[in-house]
Amino acid sequence: MKLFVIHRFNDRKQVKTLFKKSGQEMTAKFDLILLDSAGCENWKNQAIESISKAEAIIVYDSKSCEESQNASWEIKKAEESNLPIVDINPNDTQAEICSKLKPLYDLEKEFNECFIKTSGENTLELYKLMIDSSESLIQRRQKTNAFFITAIGSLLAIAGLMVKTGALHSGTIWLLYGFSVVGLLLCNSWRNLIDNYGKLNKAKFDVILRLEQNLDSQIYAAEWVSLGKGLRPDKYRSFTSTEKDVPLYFGLLIVVLTVIAVVWHILKTWG
Repeated sequence: MKLFVIHRFNDRKQVKTLFKKSGQEMTAKFDLILLDSAGCENWKNQAIESISKAEAIIVYDSKSCEESQNASWEIKKAEESNLPIVDINPNDTQAEICSKLKPLYDLEKEFNECFIKTSGENTLELYKLMIDSSESLIQRRQKTNAFFITAIGSLLAIAGLMVKTGALHSGTIWLLYGFSVVGLLLCNSWRNLIDNYGKLNKAKFDVILRLEQNLDSQIYAAEWVSLGKGLRPDKYRSFTSTEKDVPLYFGLLIVVLTVIAVVWHILKTWG
C-alpha cells in the first residue's frame, strides 16, 4: 500500500522503523512516500503529485506538524484529496498503531458495494461466469506446474547425462553450478506463482460465495462448511499449501545433488 507520510524531518528515522515493525506484524507491505520540504525546491508540486498517487495519508505527530508551516500545508492538501487520513502519535503502542492501520486493509465494505447493482436476473449468469473463470485458472495452474516440472527435470537429466558420459570434469564443473543456480531460480519462481494462483483462486471463490447469497441454494458455501472452513487440517488442507511443497522438494534435491557433485569433484581432484 502506497502511503504519503506527513512528518517533521527529525522524525523520519522513527517513522521508517515504526512502519517496518507494523508491516512485519500485520504481514503487510507499506510503500512510504517521505518528502523533505526543506531540501527540495519544488516540494509543493512533488507533494501534490505524491498525494494523488497515494492510497492513504499518514500524519505522524499532528501536534508537531501543526507547528510547521510546510507540514500544515501538506495536511490541508491531504484533506482536499478525500483520501483516508490516519493520525499516529509517538506515544501510541504497536497494537494501537496496527489497529489504526488495519481499516486501510479492511475492504469488506468496498467488496460488498460491488454487488449493490446485482439483480436476481443476472446473478446466475455472473455465477456461471465466475465458475468458468475459476476452472480456467485451475487449468492454467496445471499447465504451469507441468512446465516447471519439465524444465527442472530436463536440467537434472542433462546434468545426470554429463556425469554418466564423463563430460563433467574440472573444466566443465562450472556448468553443473550454472544448472543448479538456474534450477533453484526456477523453483523459487514456481513457488511464487503457485502462491499467487492460490490467492487469485481464493478471490474468485470469495466472489462466488457472495453471489450465492442471492441464490436459493449455496452449494459451494455448504461444501466449505462441510470441510470445516479450512480450520481443521485433518478434514481439508488447501491445494496451494500442498503444491508449494513440490518446488521446495525439487530445490532441496538440487542442493543435495550439487553438494554430492562438489564432494565428488574434490575427492577426484585430490585423489
